[in-house]
Amino acid sequence: MTATENILYKTDGGKDVFVHYLGDLCMKKMFRNPYREDTVASCHLHYSKGRYYFYDFGSSDWRGDCFWFVAKLFNLDTTIDFYEVLRIIDRDLSLGVFSTESVLPLSTKKMSVVKLSPSNGTTSLVPHLRFNDGFSVRELEYWGRYGITGSVLSHYHVQSIRHCQFVRSDGSTFSISSTVQNPVYGYLFNSGKGVKIYRPKGKVRFMYAGVLPHPYVFGYEQLPRHDRLVFITGGEKDVMTLVAHGYSAICLNSETASIPEDLIIELCSRFQRVAILYDCDDTGKRESEKWVREYGGLYPVGCLELPLSGSKWEKDVSDYFSLGHTRKEFDLLIN
Repeated sequence: MTATENILYKTDGGKDVFVHYLGDLCMKKMFRNPYREDTVASCHLHYSKGRYYFYDFGSSDWRGDCFWFVAKLFNLDTTIDFYEVLRIIDRDLSLGVFSTESVLPLSTKKMSVVKLSPSNGTTSLVPHLRFNDGFSVRELEYWGRYGITGSVLSHYHVQSIRHCQFVRSDGSTFSISSTVQNPVYGYLFNSGKGVKIYRPKGKVRFMYAGVLPHPYVFGYEQLPRHDRLVFITGGEKDVMTLVAHGYSAICLNSETASIPEDLIIELCSRFQRVAILYDCDDTGKRESEKWVREYGGLYPVGCLELPLSGSKWEKDVSDYFSLGHTRKEFDLLIN
């Protein structure tokens, strides 16, 4: 079985790939394209000959299978970057198609270790990656609404990025820059050899460069040696929100990523309980229940569901605390 066939097999013909990047909205009969300025629900997924296709009636530029879709999101060309597209899907959905640690596609140049402290200069991580000198007041206000302080951001190697220019495998480049309205942050890994770009207000919120951990586990190195409880939550911001409120937490690259049994065994050797704390939407609930069924009978693994509506603005633990809920209320939910 080829890597392409394996990915299609493991993602139900590519359907899980669309769900990963679009959310459950793509399972509706018709839905709006979130990557195009359009208020009309003009998109749907079409199944044909073993795979799903994205089809936007409002734009002929938005039509293709899951491989075309990922290439579109990451500014790649399937005719010359197809292998990189496969690696991105394998990495983001933790499919295990490629067993060895992958060098991610946004930079093919050899990278050296960079310091994790803020800098005005250009690092050798990727060409023209420039950090701001710390976080602005406005940026700290954004993180602060979740209880995340500057010290927490520093502890998790998060930096404010001014500008970054990415190099594709064919030598072509594209750039993104931070603005007041659309800030750019970076989660740095492997002593600066890899970065996950986070743009809270960007059409494409996440981008990658360098070498990231395989499997991707954010917050693992910051975990205490032992504790009563550890959360596996939905994203990096959720991890830092929980830590800011006094809890231990990690996340994978997405809620649809596979949770390796080796990781569960390791966590259970250090923590009395492991709790899945995903979003309150359909995807989060489905994935939480799946992993409790998978591991709950063998290990002290359970899940915690927050009393939130599941809407776009009220679905995760970061939203829970930003809405004014307290640690005391959260402890009651845990108990």
